[in-house]
Amino acid sequence: MHGSRNEPVRRLGLAALLLLLAAAAPGRAQPVPLTTPAPAAEAAVPESTPDTPANKAGEPPIQATPLAPVDPAWVGTLADAAHPLPQTMWQGTPRALVAAALPRLAPTTSPTLRDLARRLLLSNAEAPQGPDMPDRPNLAALRVERLMALGEVDGALALLDALPMSLRNDDLDRDRVELYFAKNDAQTACREVHDGVGRHQGVWWDRALIACQALAGDQAKAALGLGLLHEQQAPADPVFDALIRALGGRPAKLDKLPEPRPMLMTLLAAAKLPLPADAVAAADPSSLRGWADNAAVPPLQRLAAAERAASLGAIPPAALADLYAKVEVKPEELGAAIKHGKAPATARDRAVLFHVARTDPAPGARAGALQALLADARKRGDFITMAQVVAPIISELTPSPEIARFAPDAARALYAAGRADAAKPWLDQIDPATAPLLPALARLAPGIGAWEAALVNPSSPEDSTPLTDATHEAQLPNAAVWMAQERAAAAKRVGETVLMTLLIARVGDRLSAEPIVLNRAIEGLKAVGLDAEARALALEAALAAAI
Repeated sequence: MHGSRNEPVRRLGLAALLLLLAAAAPGRAQPVPLTTPAPAAEAAVPESTPDTPANKAGEPPIQATPLAPVDPAWVGTLADAAHPLPQTMWQGTPRALVAAALPRLAPTTSPTLRDLARRLLLSNAEAPQGPDMPDRPNLAALRVERLMALGEVDGALALLDALPMSLRNDDLDRDRVELYFAKNDAQTACREVHDGVGRHQGVWWDRALIACQALAGDQAKAALGLGLLHEQQAPADPVFDALIRALGGRPAKLDKLPEPRPMLMTLLAAAKLPLPADAVAAADPSSLRGWADNAAVPPLQRLAAAERAASLGAIPPAALADLYAKVEVKPEELGAAIKHGKAPATARDRAVLFHVARTDPAPGARAGALQALLADARKRGDFITMAQVVAPIISELTPSPEIARFAPDAARALYAAGRADAAKPWLDQIDPATAPLLPALARLAPGIGAWEAALVNPSSPEDSTPLTDATHEAQLPNAAVWMAQERAAAAKRVGETVLMTLLIARVGDRLSAEPIVLNRAIEGLKAVGLDAEARALALEAALAAAI
């Protein structure tokens, strides 16, 4: 993303867009329902009638015409309460397009995009038409792999359990092992390994068996297996070798973990070694979850991974809050944090401020700590996650003139956490001149009625600053994906629209900040009946722009 030439003006331009882009156009077609009932199955054998008795003596039995086989590639696991996408979501979308686009789904800090990706991958639907590409993973395997890459560990395991045995293969069995390691369920993971080595051969399975032997304390077998791998001149894996030897009692130190994955994270924790600093940035969300949730690792050593895992949705915000609370903090550290009011520089600093916000008897000290946490999160691009972490603490505070300075951040954080009702009392403490755009959040936030009408009736001149005032160099998505999303939305192809929206709306692991991209993403979602998701995306964009 290129730097803005006029950031304050650009922010007002984005605000104006957010006030306009979500309004429903007159005469818009009715939205596609989120769920479509499956058609009733037709009987394969016609019913008998008095005039044509079935299977008379001497006549051959009635023959049933077999139905076309059902494609299990998009069998789903979401219950109705989880808001699955329609069963017909892939109608009109070629299989080759879906197979080419799925690998491009990537982890994101946007809760709305994460939710859409999860529902897309786990909804039960008629599979897109066409054959799987030769020498490429089948569609079911692509779904499992993407769920794992996005940190949807439980969803990926549920999907694996729902798939028929005919689709099981080496890759999916490996994924199952790694997913159980990500859940810190080494016992089940190793049971899957012992089952897998009876069906599959290869160095990966050999190493997985050695890892399970080492974790079970059978160091002699693990050492023997490692020696056999070296004799067979298997591809080198010095990190794996070092961890197995560390579990056998040999000193080890790892400065780097180039390819962190759940099984390696489990070995690292069992060897009581710290997570190398580079691993937090390099690890996928499933691996981060495994480390963040591993009770065998001291809380402070888990904290950086937990912050990243929570940001990407691999663990809930409440789990990060619990971990902050478990970090041991000295009384003098709490006093220094209150006295000096410095911005936090490390995960431990944030844990100290969290303790102040949670336990200090003075409302001013608690509000100051919360304000510092939220300001730091905004700089790191992680405001929504921190807002969700601290929202329960904010809800304990009573808005008052004493902490009026904190009111704008309190309201924004509560809107971000989906607590619109709790945000309302804080608005009364806000000087409109200091936060002229904040009412826009109130009109976007879930639970506030008549949002579309409010969006086209801005309450102040600042809300309607012309978009042409925002001058900056934009980073736009791939043109082919952009056009595919636009065509899919116009044709009401739900699955394809959601998939392409997930690709265009993300820059790195962030929600795009470009007004034209947000406009296209939101309009596409609304075109296929996903109004609530469009509104949530608009709210996220407003929060990211510090409105």
